[in-house]
Amino acid sequence: MKAVSFPGIPPWLTYGVLYFLSAYAGLWLATLEGIISPVWFAAGFALAGVLLHGYRVLPGIWLGGVCALLLYDLPLSASLLMALGVTLEAFLAGLLLRRLTPTHELLTTTRYMIYFLVIAVVLAPLPSAAIGIGTLFFHDIVSWNQFPEGMLTWWIGDAGGNILITPLILAWRLPATSELSKRIPEVMALAASILLVCALVFGGLLPGLPNDSPNSYLPFPVLAWAVLRFEHRTVTLSLLLVAGFALLGSYAGMGPFIQSDLNDTMVQLQIYIVTLCATALMTNAIMSERQLVTGRLALASRIIAHSPDGIIVTDPRGIVLSANPAFFTTTGFQQDDIIGNSIQQLTSVHHSADFFADIWRKLRRSGQWEGEIWNRNVAGEIHPQWLNLTAMQAPNGQVSHYIGIYSDVSRQKRVQERIRRLAYYDVLTGLPNRQLFTDRIDQAIKYAGRHTSRLALFFLDLDRFKNINDTLGHTIGDKVLQLTADRLNKSVRQTDILARLGGDEFTVVVQDVDEDFDVILVAEKVVKAFREPIVIDEHELFVTPSIGISMFPNDGNDSEELIKHADTAMYRAKELGGNGFQFFAADMSDPVRWNLTIENALRRALEQESLEVVYQPQFDLQDGNIIGLEALARWHHKGIDETPPEVFIKVAEDTGLIHQLGDQVLEKVCNQIVQWQQEGLSGLRVAVNISTLQLRQSDFSDRLSRIVEKSGASPQQIELEITESSLMENAGIVEDLINLLSVQGFWIAVDDFGTGYSSLGYLRHLTIDRIKIDRLFIKDLPNNQNDSTICRSIIAMAHNLKLRVIAEGVENNEQMDFLRREHCDEVQGYIFSKPVNPKEVLEMIRQGYWHTTV
Repeated sequence: MKAVSFPGIPPWLTYGVLYFLSAYAGLWLATLEGIISPVWFAAGFALAGVLLHGYRVLPGIWLGGVCALLLYDLPLSASLLMALGVTLEAFLAGLLLRRLTPTHELLTTTRYMIYFLVIAVVLAPLPSAAIGIGTLFFHDIVSWNQFPEGMLTWWIGDAGGNILITPLILAWRLPATSELSKRIPEVMALAASILLVCALVFGGLLPGLPNDSPNSYLPFPVLAWAVLRFEHRTVTLSLLLVAGFALLGSYAGMGPFIQSDLNDTMVQLQIYIVTLCATALMTNAIMSERQLVTGRLALASRIIAHSPDGIIVTDPRGIVLSANPAFFTTTGFQQDDIIGNSIQQLTSVHHSADFFADIWRKLRRSGQWEGEIWNRNVAGEIHPQWLNLTAMQAPNGQVSHYIGIYSDVSRQKRVQERIRRLAYYDVLTGLPNRQLFTDRIDQAIKYAGRHTSRLALFFLDLDRFKNINDTLGHTIGDKVLQLTADRLNKSVRQTDILARLGGDEFTVVVQDVDEDFDVILVAEKVVKAFREPIVIDEHELFVTPSIGISMFPNDGNDSEELIKHADTAMYRAKELGGNGFQFFAADMSDPVRWNLTIENALRRALEQESLEVVYQPQFDLQDGNIIGLEALARWHHKGIDETPPEVFIKVAEDTGLIHQLGDQVLEKVCNQIVQWQQEGLSGLRVAVNISTLQLRQSDFSDRLSRIVEKSGASPQQIELEITESSLMENAGIVEDLINLLSVQGFWIAVDDFGTGYSSLGYLRHLTIDRIKIDRLFIKDLPNNQNDSTICRSIIAMAHNLKLRVIAEGVENNEQMDFLRREHCDEVQGYIFSKPVNPKEVLEMIRQGYWHTTV
């Protein structure tokens, strides 16, 4: 229940002010020498505060009482003691009620309302009355003769305040249960009736004897109207309204309670108000409790009526008393067919007498039985049901009713089947999914193993299916997959196992294979099924399959190995152009295994920075001096044997390790240049090969500059070798990048020139320094006329563009003489030196094996 409080004001202060104002108003109505009020409204505020906020409001209540009594010209000591009495009353009543009753159910439960009336109306006011009258007596404010009458008046006054104000405040904290906005005319009629009745009874409009007149009972009918038709808020407001009119009328000398002695008048009035309120609140609690029970029963009835399961109730003899609509819908019976008849007419002959005897035996022993049972419907048809029987006992312990709940097993089985399909079948195509396929191929392998037969596994992937999704969307792609599944279903035998593993990957298990030719026929049939285009929403799509085939037991003894080998064969079919099939061969998986081994080892090598960089010198062809070096990465993967660079570089590019490898090689080169400078060797340029993938990274230029700057080397000492094919594949990106790197000071060389079909016009837009003729055109010089012509043209073209030319792979004097005659600028190759380590470079220059002008 929500507590009464005001934003920013503590509850103790709120109730302190309320107590002060209501106490001062109560003293204004006081009798018995002007001290005792007929209704002490303040007591109700105090008790409501304790019930809603706890004992923290008591200091405020005590201070409010003291202030009110002092303002009424009572002595300080009397004010302190009397305020302590009313505070004690609120404390005791709150303590007992909070322990015995939930505050939010106090007005809605008969038992809790009885607790409230006994504690708040009868018991709690007694200590307060005793302390208050005792204080007045000891201060000579009242005499001993007035003590009994004062005690009674005080007690009933506090009881009246508790029974009027506390329920009113609690009622307004309860959630509204009716829509008053739709009942405004009735509310207005009730209010008018209360005003009229009160005017008649307490306004002196009816003649009658002042004491014994029955006029005082006239408010009861209108209060009964409020109790029966409205919620607690309206009832408590009505009680407050009647009590207020009764007080005002009695003070004015009108109404049925007028006596010659005002105190006697007030006592009768107090008893009337308390009795009136207790009767109305008790009746309201009883009505609320019954409405709650009725509501729960109505809800239970609606639940039973709307339950999808059939529910039937019988007496102890098995005579049907009632059944819900679902039962009649399921069985087809009408109420007249079932109600009043034995439940045995529902049972079928599919169960023996022992079966039913066991049901009754378990019911008597445990009061419950459940299991599957076969019953008859109105047409005599048999259908399975899950029956839950429960025995209901009367207060004397005897069975009063049996409740049977029938669940349609066929519906559950349909649900189970749907769950199974979701778990084991592909939602899009309806084919078995990976989980069910794995189970079925395992069974097929066990069968083939027991019967010494063979089977074939097809692993099928659609060629260029990604293009369909990317260009036409996934909706079209899904329809393609559905039509693919239909074509595959028509291409394989009923005994074969067809499944979709995911994406555009399908598998087929061909069982009982006698000859490989039988497998070829099935594969050709599958390929042929895709010759006709797939037409979807006016899109004509040519879809082709790539199929890999592995055989049991030749290519594997378990499903995992067969799938892996069929997958490998499928990739070989794709490499050969797709739209076909390939049988697995042992040598197919060797490159895959080799690449995986290389990748793992290369990762470790890069983490440990164990790659080596060697350097092959480059010479001026005219004077023979060394003019630069080419840095080459070397990796000793297994002992002293080198892994060929074309192998591990390719793996690095395929796995994305090329960026880490390239940065590491460049760092080693820059650090080596700085070390050579410290040892007296300076001025040599070092060429470093750059991969196409490195060029495509947006931050390549920044990373390159950071590495060089960090090492202390100069960009003028680094030459970046970019292959001609990289220039042509990434023309839009590379042109700006090369020009930027050249401005930063790096030398730029075009490697493998002659293999990329670059145009002279394109090269004119690039800021490059050298062209390196590929070794492919050098190895057959000068005997090969075509190679000679190509080399002669490259040299002439480069010189026209003011570029230097270097030839790589020069291995004999004939090649060198030809290049010298054609005015090639520089050469590199085994005729001068193989790649050597950094120490050998320094040593050979110092000993004069290589001449240098720097």
